[in-house]
Amino acid sequence: MKRLLYIPLVLVWVLSCKKDSFNDLSPNSAFTTVSGIWHSIEVERSSLDNKSTWEPIEAAKSDSLIFRTDGVVLNADGTPRCCAPATMIINGTLVDVKPSTALPNNPLCELLNCIPCPSWEISISDDQLIIASCNSPRVKYVR
Repeated sequence: MKRLLYIPLVLVWVLSCKKDSFNDLSPNSAFTTVSGIWHSIEVERSSLDNKSTWEPIEAAKSDSLIFRTDGVVLNADGTPRCCAPATMIINGTLVDVKPSTALPNNPLCELLNCIPCPSWEISISDDQLIIASCNSPRVKYVR
């Protein structure tokens, strides 16, 4: 009698497993919303009395980022971003960055000593993106 009970339980257990590889084949919807080219326009500055203000970035000092649909962050010239995060928190959702193709070597990254920042916190609304990373000020980007 016990065997009859175990057989359906094992079947339910085996059939309830999901394939993780299916999720790896389709681009993550969180990365799809941020994918594309973004240009920095403002940086957040804090004063001694803990009031923060957004200051414009000069056009000559503006930075551009390219987000791929797999979460990889590239520079404007297409090289991988140095010190890029392994995970991102996009509008409150934690997602892992998993490159779908091999990344070329960026020779500038060999000259940097990165302080690891495991995650970037990204807020996106319409065509505006705000990135907060570890000990850096928040930066506002537009498409």
